[in-house]
Formats: sequence, structure tokens, C-alpha cells
Amino acid sequence: MKGIGAFLTGDAGHSTFEERIFNFAMLLGIFMTAFGTVMDVYYRVDILIDVIFVGCWILTYYLSRFRSCFRIISVISSGVLVFVFIPYNWIASGGSNGVLPYYTIIFIAILSIILSGRFRIVIVISLFVVEMLLILRDAINSGWLGAGLRRSLFFPDMAVHLSVIMAAMAVMIIVYSNTYMRERTRSEAYARTIEENYHQQLYYMENLEQLIYKLKSERHDFNNHLGVIYGLLEGSEADRAGDYAKQLVKTAEEYRNIVNIPYSMLRAILNYKLSAAREEKIELKLDVSVPEGLKLNEFDLAVILGNLLDNAIEACAAIGEGRRYIGLNLLYRPDYLIIQVENPVNRESAAQGGKNHTTKPDAENHGFGLNNIEYLVNKHNGLIKTGAGKGVFKVDIAILVD
Repeated sequence: MKGIGAFLTGDAGHSTFEERIFNFAMLLGIFMTAFGTVMDVYYRVDILIDVIFVGCWILTYYLSRFRSCFRIISVISSGVLVFVFIPYNWIASGGSNGVLPYYTIIFIAILSIILSGRFRIVIVISLFVVEMLLILRDAINSGWLGAGLRRSLFFPDMAVHLSVIMAAMAVMIIVYSNTYMRERTRSEAYARTIEENYHQQLYYMENLEQLIYKLKSERHDFNNHLGVIYGLLEGSEADRAGDYAKQLVKTAEEYRNIVNIPYSMLRAILNYKLSAAREEKIELKLDVSVPEGLKLNEFDLAVILGNLLDNAIEACAAIGEGRRYIGLNLLYRPDYLIIQVENPVNRESAAQGGKNHTTKPDAENHGFGLNNIEYLVNKHNGLIKTGAGKGVFKVDIAILVD
């Protein structure tokens, strides 16, 4: 049953609440108008107008449900409903003595849900005006006004009650609809936050796995180096063993910690990324000095620095080796942690006015880098400024430190 309902009105994953209500209302309108047409055939009444309305509602439902034209078609159909369908059926079905006046309660509820903004106010007021004019017409035709407008206007109890009910329904539905929209907006914002956090965790885990792999690789190489030294010593080639050990010390010196700060997670991500940059023959211009005792969210800062350095390394990859460099300043100023990164960019990137652009083949998965940075900076009440000029891309970040 739930599957049938989703097929007829749209499922929650692809159709909004307003769209599903509108589609349901159109199906109800098709059924009711078709039923009225059958009754007109039974009583041998002209059915041309009824058939036109059935076709109108079927077309409206089709365009909304299967052609994704809800926004346009809901506006047009609302106008047809208020200014054409209701007046015609009101007159054709007995006016105030028929059932249509009471169905307008349903109509106004539907209009209050599916429409929004000023157009909703205009249509709801128009429905009130149209219905009052129709009631006034019935009053004149049935002699309720006696000798015309010379006497004070008298509306029957039905008109008063109907107006009160419609007004109450309109206010209630509009208030509910606005509340619902605010809650939905809040829920969507929360969902985006969860998604951002997921991307952050995924990003850090990927880098952590790469770091672990590199450590295992170096451990494996270290065991091989020890085997070589042992073999040379066993073969009484102490001089060659000494030269080999010196070369190992020199190589290890190149891979020592590039920066040394008292925050293990930041130190790990910085040394890992900067080592990768050095291996790509990228010159490093570093000024890193962060005192102990700061209350830093290392996880978020690791994501920020990792993304910044990834972007800088990627940009340098498109530059000739003689121009490759990354400038990184990581400093503490009273109440703020300052992060500044700069790197050269090619003309195409510079022409984009500093926008984050990835040349990676899976750009869809890497395009959230700068978005993540901006989100985390805003999360910590910080400021971020990006810009490109004279072939250099710069990012300046100031994060408030508690």
C-alpha cells in the first residue's frame, strides 16, 4: 500500500511534502470531477465542461508528477481553481445550497500548504473574495436582500460560519506550513553538517592509512638495511659497512620531522604532507611556531591543514619544477591561531579568481576540500580570505582559540 501511494504521489526521497500534497489533491480532483461527470450523464446534463476539467486535472497531475513542473503548474492550476473551477461548479451545483461551499475548506487548506510567499496570500484572499461574491449573488437571486441594497446586507448563518471556518483553516495551515518549513530547513542544515563531518573523518582516515603504510614500508626497508650492514660486517668489510651506515644516516636526516610542535595530531599531518611535498621537489618556506597549552581542536585543524596542503601540492604539480614552492605560516597571536598558505598557480587557475579547482580525475570526490575548510573555520568563529594574483594563490585563516 505504501508503495502504491509513493508511486501515485511521489516518494519522500524525490518529492517534497508540498509536491506530494499537490499530487494527492489532483488525484482527488480527477476522481471527484469524473464522478460528477458520470452523475451528469445519468441525469442527462451537458458534460462538456466537466470533461474539460477532468482533462485539465489529468494534465496538471501528469506535468507535476512526471515532468517535474510543480512550481509552474501549481501556480497556474491554483488560478484556474479559484477563478474558473469553483465559480462554475458553485453555480452549476446549486450555489449556497450545494456541497461546494464546504469543499472550499479543503481547497483553502491545500492552497495554504502547496503555495508560499506573497502568491499564497493573494490566492487565499482571492478565494475569500470569490466565495463572498458568489454568496452575495445567491443572496440576491433568492431574495435574501429584500428590496436590494437599500436595506443592510444580510448574510445567512451558513456564509458567516463558512467564512470563519475558512479563515481559521487558512491561519492554522499557514502557521503550520511556515513552522514545517523552518523545521525542514533546520533538519537539512543538520544533515549537511553530518555529511561534512563524515567527509572530514573519511579524509583523516585516508591520510592516517597512508601514513601507517609509509611507516610499515620504512620499517621493511630498515630491516633490509640492517641485513646489508650485517652482511658487510660478517664479510669483514667494515669500511663499506661504515659508508653504508653514513648514507643511511644522511637519508634519515632528510626524512626527519620537518616541523616540531607540541600537538601530536597536527605534527603528524604536517610532517606527512610536507614530506610528500619535499619528495615532489617542492621548496618549503615554513614559519611554524605554536606554543603549548592552547585548547585546540586538533581533529578539525588537521583536516584544515591537510586540505590546504593537498591543494597546494596539487597546484604545484601543474607548475614547472623551478617555480614550485609552498609557503606555510602557522603562528599564534593572542586569541587567534593564524594559518597562511601560499603557492604558485598556472594561468588557468589564476583566471578563476582564487576559486578552488581540482584537476584530479575524481573531481566530484575532491571538490569539497575548500568547502570543508570554510565550514570548519566558521564553526570555530574564524575568518578566511582567499585570493589569487600575479600567479600566486593565498589563503589566510584566523581561528579563534578559547
